[in-house]
Amino acid sequence: MFKDVRLETERLAVRPFELDDAAALHGIVSQEEVMKYLPEDVMSLEEVRHVISWLADCYQKNTPECILKFTLAIISKKDEKLIGWCGLGPLEFSPEEIEIFYGLSKDQWGKGIATEAARTVLRYGFETLKLDPIVAVTDPRNAASVKVIEKLGMIYRRKIENLPEKYSFYEGCLYHSLSREEYCDLPAD
Repeated sequence: MFKDVRLETERLAVRPFELDDAAALHGIVSQEEVMKYLPEDVMSLEEVRHVISWLADCYQKNTPECILKFTLAIISKKDEKLIGWCGLGPLEFSPEEIEIFYGLSKDQWGKGIATEAARTVLRYGFETLKLDPIVAVTDPRNAASVKVIEKLGMIYRRKIENLPEKYSFYEGCLYHSLSREEYCDLPAD
């Protein structure tokens, strides 16, 4: 359910990360523009390898009732190149909630790829894992990401405020969510 999943769209394959992906992923997370609105810093190749190993461990331990982290590689079918990531995991400041997240190499921006990948992961979350609800948190300055969340049909609920200091990164971010019932009411894509 987690370690062997392979989701496909017209242009993309979305699958678990493998250690062989480390150099390509490092190339993406080394782009300052990609990391600008994320709580993580640019990572070294060794840090990327460590993260992929940790994700492989999570794939083994995840259950629909307890997702540690479920980050998947986005692969372009055209050239089999790793171009980003998308996944589901506990919201850092509210771990009982499951958040959808994604990131793409800068050269892939503006092509609808984030929406395409996120839509298939959202579908998997609701239809296979039976999650309810799924949330998204976005920096309002990241207009492209806000647009992706809106295209997914997620509903703006509130601006995030008054968090403890250790979660200050999220202050002012936009909180969207979608219940399974709301998801089922969305028009077919």
